Amino acid sequence: MIINKVIINDFYCFLGENILEFSKGLNIISATNSGGKSQLFNAFYWTFFDKIYADVDDNSTKKEWKDAARLIVSPDIIKEESVEGDKIYSSVEIVLTNEFHENNEPKGELIEYTFTKKVIYKKFGDALSIFSKPELTITYVKDGETNDIPQYNQSYFLEEIFPSSIRKFMWYQGETMDELYDFSKPSTLKNAINEISYFPMYDNMGKIVKSSSLSIRKKIEKVLKLQKKLTGSQERLINDINFKTKNIENKKESLSELEYDIDRLRDAIADEEHKLKGYDKYREIKDKLTTLESELSLTKSRIEDSNTYIKETLINKWMLNGCEDLIKASDKNLNIISEEIKSFQKTTNPVPISLPGPEYVEKMIADNTCYICEREVKEGTPPYEALKKRLNDFENNSKHKVLEGNYTDLNRSRRRLLSELPDIEDQFNDKNKAIEKLLKTRNRLVKKIEAVYSDSGHDKEMDITVGASTASQILSKMKSLRSAMDRKNSALKAVSSDLSVLEEELKRDIVEKEKTMINIDTNFVESNASDYIDMFVASIGKLRSIAYTRLINEIQLESNRLYSLYLGGKTQGEIEINNGIRIIDRGTKKILSDLNTAEVVAQKLAIANAFLSLSEKKMKKAYPIVADAPTSDLDHINTYNLTVNIGNSFDQMIIMSKDYALLDSNEITNLIKEAKIVKYYEFKNQMIDLNGVDSRTNKKTYITTIK
Repeated sequence: MIINKVIINDFYCFLGENILEFSKGLNIISATNSGGKSQLFNAFYWTFFDKIYADVDDNSTKKEWKDAARLIVSPDIIKEESVEGDKIYSSVEIVLTNEFHENNEPKGELIEYTFTKKVIYKKFGDALSIFSKPELTITYVKDGETNDIPQYNQSYFLEEIFPSSIRKFMWYQGETMDELYDFSKPSTLKNAINEISYFPMYDNMGKIVKSSSLSIRKKIEKVLKLQKKLTGSQERLINDINFKTKNIENKKESLSELEYDIDRLRDAIADEEHKLKGYDKYREIKDKLTTLESELSLTKSRIEDSNTYIKETLINKWMLNGCEDLIKASDKNLNIISEEIKSFQKTTNPVPISLPGPEYVEKMIADNTCYICEREVKEGTPPYEALKKRLNDFENNSKHKVLEGNYTDLNRSRRRLLSELPDIEDQFNDKNKAIEKLLKTRNRLVKKIEAVYSDSGHDKEMDITVGASTASQILSKMKSLRSAMDRKNSALKAVSSDLSVLEEELKRDIVEKEKTMINIDTNFVESNASDYIDMFVASIGKLRSIAYTRLINEIQLESNRLYSLYLGGKTQGEIEINNGIRIIDRGTKKILSDLNTAEVVAQKLAIANAFLSLSEKKMKKAYPIVADAPTSDLDHINTYNLTVNIGNSFDQMIIMSKDYALLDSNEITNLIKEAKIVKYYEFKNQMIDLNGVDSRTNKKTYITTIK
């Protein structure tokens, strides 16, 4: 397949009609940042797959593939200069040459196909809305007659010429280089192999011959039963064999289903792990912020507590500062109170003042009777006066108790104040120093929090909170998927174990059957055919294993050929494909780590391109490579060397990169010659009105043809 021409009309930064012609070989698009190369890539993807690589939302610089149906692709200047009710047209036309799509096998019958994608917008107020949704038409000319691919058949046609299983190897961006291939997903290798080779035929043939083997056995048993050549025990043995054979087939089906489910779950986990790469940092940032904000909150609380202590405690003490002499002088008055308490406590009555209580004494006086000795007490007599004195003592004792309590409190306060007053100033100083230290801690934490936001590239807490929440959701989903996969693996082990037991029992039964039926005449057509079918089953199984090993070796060899080519023969090791993909040392065969950036990029490109290279050799299907910024992680020299060598890999490559803008005119001339570049375009995003405002609305991409 060769892309011949792209015509872009009013699409993002491409204002008016822009024509780019491409040829077989290496085609280069040179453009600085915002020059328009990514929008050219979007023009391809919008046309073929109805996708645009754009910002996730207005508040994020992270990009993702988005459905293009609701996106406005019209240039900004048209949006601004159009008036209410204006209709605005945007379109992309791509012309390519490919094998006629109705041919089951490549015949070299090349047809030119034209893909035209068009959308119409209408101006309402300050915005554009879709007036006529984007529509794709696909036409081709055959035998002098123009035909079209019906809309209902377009998806099938696009899948035929751009298989989704290897599409990402044909169309990729430097920003999505990590997505170029992921062989932690079992389906990646399997699907790619299915597209680049005839390997799936072995699986189909295996199913056919196994089905034939089962069918012929049933026919043989039927013939033997009709001829009544079998004894009862032989029939039971055959029935056991049939039952176990059927059971084994069921177990194998269950095994296949479980393996499929496990592969699907593993793919899903890999997808979530890839998503996590973009969001996991938010979880770490959020954890860091939570820790810092918790420390900041605690520090602020301590500052507030210290200020409260100064206001409520130290200030009260400070008001008494300098009163030591007055407090010491109060000692005389306290001594008077003390002497009064002591004199009151001197009494000759051994009965405690609390006995009997004042209520009983009042009763005895009122009744003129002493209830202790049960004698009459008359007014004016000594006993009567003694009771009145006892009642009076109760009142005096109550007052003295209050006085004693006051004395105790006053004396305690006096001693406390005398002990605390000398340290008030030191306490103030200590508290102020502690507050100053806490304020420094608070300021340091505030700066740390600001630094976390600055380093993260986000100034809104919501961005980080949402990102952290998304990361948690992804982790939760991964946990659920892993749990499901563990259950499936457990079931797989159980089924595998049962299958092994059944297969061993079946082997013994078959051996027993051969022994017991050795004298039975089985010289008939079905029996003879069975021998050949069994041979086919064994042969196809063996051939499948050999073919798979050979194909993996071919992918590995082609990957290493391209890997060496892209690095100019200066490689540290070689690519190994064996339960994963890695770079190993040629001598020790140990895995090499800490590869430089150029080696990592070259490895990814080599493996991805190896699939397309083998597809061309084995399936006679050639695909163009359209790459946006594949060398973005390389330095100036490695970009130059890679470009010189990469052009020899495929029939057609279209590479867009900012790195070529760093070359001077002599270097460009030499590169075109050395790399055998067939087309070289230079994109520059510049102002339309030189006297106007330097804004995106006043800019468009200008295309210069260097070659």
